[in-house]
Amino acid sequence: MYEGTTADTDQMAENISFPDVESTVSSLSLDEKVGQLFIAGFDGTTPTAEIEALVAECRLGGVIYFSRNVESPEQLRTLSRTLQGFVPDGAPPLFVSIDQEGGRVARLSWGTEQPSMMSFGAADDPALAARASDAVGRELRALGINVNLAPVLDVNNNPDNPVIGVRSFGERPDRVAELGAAFADGLQDASVVACGKHFPGHGDTVVDSHLDMPVIDHDRDRLDRVELRPFRRAIEAGIDAIMTTHVAFPTIADDERPATLSHRVVTGLLREELGFDELVITDCMEMDAIADGVGTVEGCVQAVEAGCDLICVSHTPSKQRAAIDAVVDAVTSGRIEESRIDRSVRRILRAKRAYDAGAVGDDAQWDDAAADCRAVARTVAERGVTLVRDDADNLPLSGQPVSVYEFDSDRGSLAEETRDADGALADALAEAGVTVDASVLASGETLAFESGASNGPTVVRTSDAAANPDQAAAVRDLAADTDVVVVATSNPYDLATFPSVETYLTTYDSTLPSLVAVADVLVGNREPTGRLPVTIPDQET
Repeated sequence: MYEGTTADTDQMAENISFPDVESTVSSLSLDEKVGQLFIAGFDGTTPTAEIEALVAECRLGGVIYFSRNVESPEQLRTLSRTLQGFVPDGAPPLFVSIDQEGGRVARLSWGTEQPSMMSFGAADDPALAARASDAVGRELRALGINVNLAPVLDVNNNPDNPVIGVRSFGERPDRVAELGAAFADGLQDASVVACGKHFPGHGDTVVDSHLDMPVIDHDRDRLDRVELRPFRRAIEAGIDAIMTTHVAFPTIADDERPATLSHRVVTGLLREELGFDELVITDCMEMDAIADGVGTVEGCVQAVEAGCDLICVSHTPSKQRAAIDAVVDAVTSGRIEESRIDRSVRRILRAKRAYDAGAVGDDAQWDDAAADCRAVARTVAERGVTLVRDDADNLPLSGQPVSVYEFDSDRGSLAEETRDADGALADALAEAGVTVDASVLASGETLAFESGASNGPTVVRTSDAAANPDQAAAVRDLAADTDVVVVATSNPYDLATFPSVETYLTTYDSTLPSLVAVADVLVGNREPTGRLPVTIPDQET
C-alpha cells in the first residue's frame, strides 16, 4: 500500500503505470468521463433499476452504502459483487463507499463497529487508533467496500455543535491531528481509501449543514491554528481523499458560498496551498445547505468548477441523472473545460488501481476481520470510559437492587442512523452480576420515582441530555431526592445541564463494548483510565 506524501503521486502504487491511466482517459467518451465523477446512493438491499442503469449506461464512478442497504455480511458481499457486475467490460470498476466512523455513525451495526472517535480521543493512543482502523478496513474490504468516509478531522470546540460532537476526536487540534492521521494510516494499510472530513472544518458550528448552511468567520490565523491543523497533518501523512463541507468560510472565500462550491477553498487552499493532489469528495449534494441554496443539480456543476473530483448524490435517482447531464452540458457549452474533467478522472483512476477497486472478499476474510474488530472495540471502550467526577464516593456501586433509568432517544442528527438500545446499560450491569430495577423512559415521560423507593444506588443513562430538556429535567428532579450516578452515553457535555450531579461518567457512545466497559467501572471491576478530550462548560472536573 502507498505510503508517503501527496508529492509522490506518480509513485502511488507499484502496480500502476501512468500511461495506462492516460490510455484509459483517452478511451472514455465525455459522458463516460463525467459519469466517473459521481457517487450515487440507492434504496434497498438489492440494486434498483436506476442504479443499474447509472452504472451500465453512465459509467458511474461509485456507490455509497447506508443502513438501508445493509442486512447481513453475506447479503452485502453479494450486493457488492452484483453492482461491480453491472460495470461494462473494460470500464473502470466502482468505488464502493460507506460512513463507518464508529459510535452512532456506523452503517454496519451488527456488532463489529468501533466506539466513537471521541472515545479514541479519551484513550489518546494513536497506535490503538491505527490498529482499530486496520481491522475496520479489512472488514470493509471483505465486503467489497473500498472507501471509508472517515476519519472525522473536525476539531469539536463548540459544545453546542449539533452534528459533529462525539464524531470528533476532541477539541485539541494537535491530538485530533495525530489520532486522525493514525486512523487514516490503518485504513489505507488495509487497502481502503481513507477520507478525512469535513474540510476546512465543521467543528465550531451551531448549525447542522444537513438542515441549513453554517458560517465560520474566524480569521486565517485562527483557522491555521485550529481547523486546518488536522488536515495539514493528514495530508503530510499521505491520506488519499478529503471530503469538503457545506459550510461557508468568508475569510477564505471572500463570500458566503459553501466551501464545497468555492474555487478559493477547494483549488486555492486545499490543492494549491496545502498541496493536496489526491481525491476531493463532496459531502452529499442533497443536503439542505446546497439544495436550499443553488440547488443540487447546479451545485454539482459548481462543485466540479471548484475543483472537486467525486460528487456525492446520495438519494434521488432523478437528481443523480440530471446532475450528470448538467455537468456534460457545462462541458459541451464551454462553461467547463474538458481538461478539467480529465484531471479528476486521472485521480480517480489512479486511486482505483492503487486500491484494487472491484475486489470482494470471502467468508473467511470477513470472519477474521470481524473477530479483530470486536476485540479492538473492547479495548478502545475499556480505555475510553471516563470518570469525570465522583465527589460523593458513590462508586463502586453497593446495595441491592440498583435502580437504573435509561432514556429512549432518536438520532441526534441526520448523519446518524443507529439508535440507543433500550435498557442496554441495565443489561450490562445485570451481566456484571448486579440486580437491577430497570426503567426506560420515552421523551417527555415523567420520571416515576419516589424518595426512598430503593435502598440501593440510582444510575441514570442519558442520551444527549444537552439537546433533550426532558432528560435534563428528570435528572435534576431525581438528584434532588437521592444520590445519582449519571452515565452520559451520547454527549459528554450533558453535565452542564445538571451541574450539581456529584457522580458523572461518560462513554461517548452507546455501543455494546462501551456499555459493558462502563458497567465494569460502576461495579468496581475496572479502573477508569479515559481522559476528557473536551472541556465541559462552567465545570471544574
